Amino acid sequence: MTDYPRPVIVPALVNRRTADAGSLGEWTNLGFWRGVRRYGEAAQELARRVGEAAKLRAGDVVLDCACGYGDSARLWIEHFGAAHVYAVEPDPAITARITERVHTWGLSDRITVRTMRAEAVVVAEHAPGVTAVVCVDAAYHFQSRRSWLGALAAQLPAGTRLALADLAIARLRYSRLVGSVARRTGIPEMNLWALNDIEPQLAECGFGLDRLTRCGREVLGGFAGYVLRAPWRFLSQPSQGGWRAIGTALGILLARRGKRLEYVTVAAHRLARHGVSATTPPA
Repeated sequence: MTDYPRPVIVPALVNRRTADAGSLGEWTNLGFWRGVRRYGEAAQELARRVGEAAKLRAGDVVLDCACGYGDSARLWIEHFGAAHVYAVEPDPAITARITERVHTWGLSDRITVRTMRAEAVVVAEHAPGVTAVVCVDAAYHFQSRRSWLGALAAQLPAGTRLALADLAIARLRYSRLVGSVARRTGIPEMNLWALNDIEPQLAECGFGLDRLTRCGREVLGGFAGYVLRAPWRFLSQPSQGGWRAIGTALGILLARRGKRLEYVTVAAHRLARHGVSATTPPA
């Protein structure tokens, strides 16, 4: 057994080439589905919104935590002008694939791939000079989001930007129902932070909230609708995660009843160290 989550879907199941699709990606996030119907477009749009939340710009050094198959790392460079990206992903089979793709893109001198959990990153060693930290649709799968944020803050200089695309719950009193769905999809219940708990939890860890944007309909509703528009396509591909995709879509619909489950993009920055409590970085 591994101690890290694998993507719900094998990229080949959803990143399909069509006559007008252009280059084929290997995205695995839930996507942002406003005005699009193709998975690759939605997945790229969600990542782009995280980049905007982080205010990525030319010259940035980016730490991309749980980067999937590397498409987001490429986006930070080609769309936002980042100078260098440290792409962190725990599955060695996936990092081998990222390394291969980075070489094909001609970006080996600008993307460094690390095989490790995001929680284990020692910034000075694994991402020196980082100016922004991003995580697209993955932090809720970490062993503990709170510990990860605290360890990061203990190592980052004041002003370092942070952006997440992440799950949230509307209110703590809804956590029992949503927690049951979360357990079935491999999400630790401790990672189900409530909307009104995000700002104080960030502050406790050492980050100041800049902006919180709710987008549950576009992300959760959009992904569920995409999967359930053509369920047989997924049911016929169990080896590529098709059944897990169906289960995730149905779980989203159940947890979204009464708007219990939400999705957000979070923009924050590392607070000045004075008066901030943060956990010790991992050994």
